Amino acid sequence: MFRCCHRLCAFVLFYSYLACSAAFSQDNSQSLADMARKMRKDTSDEVRMNDADTKKLLDSVDRIFAFVVEDTGMPKRAAVKRRIVGKADVEKFMTGRLAREEYTQRFAQTELSLRKFGFLPRDFNLREFLVKSTGQQVAGYYDEDTKTISLLNWVPADHQQPILAHELTHALQDQNYDLKMWMRGTPQAKGSKENASSHDDGAVARKAVVEGQAMVVYLNYLLAPMGRNLEDTPGLIYQMEEPAVKAVQDSQLMHAAPMIMRESGTFAYQQGLIFEGELLHKGGKKMAFAGVFARPPRNSHEVMMPDAYINSEKLPTVAVPDMSQFLGADYEAFDSGSIGQLDVCALMKQYGERRKADEISSAWQGGAYVAFRRKDKSADAAPTTADLDLVYVSRWKTPQAAESFARFYTNAVSQRYQTATVEDPPVCAASKCPVAAAQILTEEGPVIVEQWADNSVVVSESFEPALAAKVQTAVHDGVMHARNSSPDSGYDSFDDELGFRLYEIPAFQQFGEQVGIEIARELAARTAH
Repeated sequence: MFRCCHRLCAFVLFYSYLACSAAFSQDNSQSLADMARKMRKDTSDEVRMNDADTKKLLDSVDRIFAFVVEDTGMPKRAAVKRRIVGKADVEKFMTGRLAREEYTQRFAQTELSLRKFGFLPRDFNLREFLVKSTGQQVAGYYDEDTKTISLLNWVPADHQQPILAHELTHALQDQNYDLKMWMRGTPQAKGSKENASSHDDGAVARKAVVEGQAMVVYLNYLLAPMGRNLEDTPGLIYQMEEPAVKAVQDSQLMHAAPMIMRESGTFAYQQGLIFEGELLHKGGKKMAFAGVFARPPRNSHEVMMPDAYINSEKLPTVAVPDMSQFLGADYEAFDSGSIGQLDVCALMKQYGERRKADEISSAWQGGAYVAFRRKDKSADAAPTTADLDLVYVSRWKTPQAAESFARFYTNAVSQRYQTATVEDPPVCAASKCPVAAAQILTEEGPVIVEQWADNSVVVSESFEPALAAKVQTAVHDGVMHARNSSPDSGYDSFDDELGFRLYEIPAFQQFGEQVGIEIARELAARTAH
């Protein structure tokens, strides 16, 4: 399964867009060189720091790193290498690391699955949006491969130092836990108590740990001159929900962004900070830093509901059964993954259920999907949502939550498709029947939503009626659960929460990181008044 092997928490917004555009775009009309020339035209001439400022910035690394060590309680293993770079160095670094054709297929699969579910509108151009929304603000970054912090020669030292606290937190995390291995959930990662099968949707949760800790240290660095920190100012974190702070988030992410981008973009920084704040409050520094690296949260649910993590909540396994026995050679698995609590919350907000989104999504107990592509479609043609058939299984804490989600999903069909005609669902004559069912005919085929007595909701989209009935039956007949994944899909399990795959796009990482820092600055500014 794909993980972002290189941590690009760099706050280098425009440069990372250039690289990922080259990697992901299927339209080669604008080359990377063209983009680079446009970047140089759109930005001001480089102004280098003088020798005194350069020395001041380089010397500050050791001082700030000492603060990070003290603030986290994690030991320093080595001095941090540092270097001064110019804009050309940053551009070369980004393009060299990110312009890889291997990402293209994964990006296309994720984008199409997001459209099929309705997370992205059918006509939404993700690449174009990132072009417009990615800014030109830059600051220093940590490179896990070279173990080096890169400092920028055109940004004043005083402006870079607070962000150094954030980035040097990642350097310290890396020294103690090997971030590349730990982010992949590799059981041999230093400090990990896991085995190979003990993690679920780990990427989203681990990202929240890494960034949440860095946000804590960043805020503590800004609060330190006032003699304060988050442990003695616990209410600060919960001001995230206040209008002034939300305004920062909205202005950066733009109201035009689909809700999944807004929610995923801020998740690691906003929810990660709240999660870490809860651990600080209930378990102290040991639980919030070294403890959570040894036992990381498994999914967005445990980050959004910290008590579920603290109490080691057990959830039932949710997967899609093996469909090959009746789909036969006519279909091939296109994509598979999980629909996590974060995804559910974003989907409900996208389709008009903002007031109920938090309440219903908090009752999430698991979700998995598989998208299939009919083989009669031309292999040379780029697939569309009409080419995909989908099965999605979710489980809920109570019958009321399952009913509410099933009703929401049914009602949202008319917003997701151009045509939606409600039909009578087939009469169930089997020994096991759903508690409730709905069927809607769309231009891409029928959508069938069933609520079952075990608090599960089973959805099939676009399968012909006879196959849809078999799909629904298979879920509850106890057939062997299989991964249903295509060898070429890049996903071999249900371990990835769909919305969080956006973070495989480096420009989207920066899209969220910029917002995270702006939110932290707003929170810190509020403490000064």
